[in-house]
Amino acid sequence: MFQQSKILVWYQIASQKVVLGEALSVEHNDVNSIWRRAPEESESKHGLGYRLSLFDDGGREIAGKAISMHTADLLLSGGR
Repeated sequence: MFQQSKILVWYQIASQKVVLGEALSVEHNDVNSIWRRAPEESESKHGLGYRLSLFDDGGREIAGKAISMHTADLLLSGGR
């Protein structure tokens, strides 16, 4: 099993990836629980371009999901 080390919150504009920040582990919310609890949005439904990327401890991206602007704001502000 992979040891997840971080989650990046980013926005896609055309073919460019703009990193907005990192969702950090705090107290009882580790990277795994943050990832599982972040609701995935239908990309075609909203098309806003906000996404999460999960990275392993070697720095490789191992998963990704589309999220809403609200979820991105919550993760970046620490309000899980």
